[in-house]
Amino acid sequence: MEEFKFDLIESLHSQYLDFICDQIFAYLDYDSLTNSKMVSVVWKKIISKGEFWKVMVERKKKVLPYWKKVFDAVKVFKDKELMSRGNADASERHCEYYHTMYCLVEDEIQKSVDSNWRAGGKYQRVKYASFGNQTFGVHGCECEVDSQWIVQIQQHCRILVRNRWTLKLEKVLEIPLTEINMNGGYPKLTRLKINSNFITASFCVHPEICVWDAKSHELLRVLKPVPEQGNQVEGEYGQFYVKGHCLWNDLLLSCYARISEADESFIVTLRRIPLNGDGEVTLLYYQKVLPKPISSLEVAMDDDYIVLFVPKYLNFYEPMPNFSMDATFEIEIRCAVSYDVVYNISIPTSSPFQRFQFHYLNGFIVMGHTEENFFRIWSAGDGRCVKTICYGDKGLCAIRIISDKYIVTCDDDGVLKIWDFQAALIHPEPFNSNFLIRQMSHLKAIPRAASVKPSVVSSKVKRIDARKKTPRVPPIEYMGSTCMVADELQTILVSHSEDGSSYLHVETFLNAAQ
Repeated sequence: MEEFKFDLIESLHSQYLDFICDQIFAYLDYDSLTNSKMVSVVWKKIISKGEFWKVMVERKKKVLPYWKKVFDAVKVFKDKELMSRGNADASERHCEYYHTMYCLVEDEIQKSVDSNWRAGGKYQRVKYASFGNQTFGVHGCECEVDSQWIVQIQQHCRILVRNRWTLKLEKVLEIPLTEINMNGGYPKLTRLKINSNFITASFCVHPEICVWDAKSHELLRVLKPVPEQGNQVEGEYGQFYVKGHCLWNDLLLSCYARISEADESFIVTLRRIPLNGDGEVTLLYYQKVLPKPISSLEVAMDDDYIVLFVPKYLNFYEPMPNFSMDATFEIEIRCAVSYDVVYNISIPTSSPFQRFQFHYLNGFIVMGHTEENFFRIWSAGDGRCVKTICYGDKGLCAIRIISDKYIVTCDDDGVLKIWDFQAALIHPEPFNSNFLIRQMSHLKAIPRAASVKPSVVSSKVKRIDARKKTPRVPPIEYMGSTCMVADELQTILVSHSEDGSSYLHVETFLNAAQ
């Protein structure tokens, strides 16, 4: 008896019911769709020209932030080319566009980006006038990045906004001095944050936080500290200053120091900022915490946790003989829904005046001390240290978690090291430094006429050194790095030279940008 064969997809296609085929194929992942194209000519035609690709693109962008970030980046480089492809049928061109974009993004994520992180990406260097006074350390010391922009502090009251892919300066944001309380003297920017909605900046000894729209770069508002009920007269904010702040979607988490003769307290607030710039800011959380004196405080948050990083001195203000320089570094982890303290981690330190470097992402905390040769990985879910990694004998300048794959560290000499985060989590040894993937140094003396493309030096650990042998040309002597930021697609380092100029060193791991 002859075996009965029936192809549902071909049957639907023959009845001009391709829209049903679209609904079926929309449930498959990229690899399954790639395999399905090889079933028959009809299947390949339906999949290649299907209208379900736009649905899949929008679904991925909504569910996976990393996928959306790569999509936005690929769009910058490929959008014009794809939209200009000649095709008489606009609907068919529309389907082809989303099909091609989806495939390009998946190829970048599955093949290119990870490979370039390990082998090395495209290196660019931009020189710009910092207008800084080296004697007083006026150089911009803060830099942040989002899916489209690199923002940098320049001078006390200016913020540079650059296109992260072309590195072209697009905008200079000026601080609205007329809206800043001048009791603390001339304002000096110290902290800068950016996400897809807002750019925010706060000051060293001033209580205001300035908020700009991340797309239009228009100033939306200048936020004053939330007064303690019954104890604050409108307009009198001289006793407050910002200790730390961060952005998460449309939420602003900030910590203020409230200084008075009778009290020194620290107040954590969580506020929702209207996305369109209209309407009132909503106060979601107000809590007086940490009554003991501290030197600095930083905050971080996501949908699950609020994290406070707190150096705290023990008996610092006690008279002799009780005076002590002993200190602890405390990590306070709170629930982002109830705001209750979940864990409180206390880490003893013998160097209280040296800075700690830390970063929080997706339930993990990485932290290192500027005078120690190792950094630790902590789990916010259970408050335990899961790994200690030795990174070298140079002081730690910055540290970042990249997705769930890498950790990037930068030392005082500007050497960037990339560590295997996943291997560190599953490796059984408690103390090990064998997770180094590669290291690169962009701050070696670079001849003024040399190419900015780094050369690769073969060694046990791949090392990329942006230096060429051109003895006739005097080299640039770097004073050091001030800031390093990174995400899945780029590492960005800011450095300064002896002539007062500043440099932006960018390594890009996206193949579309090559």
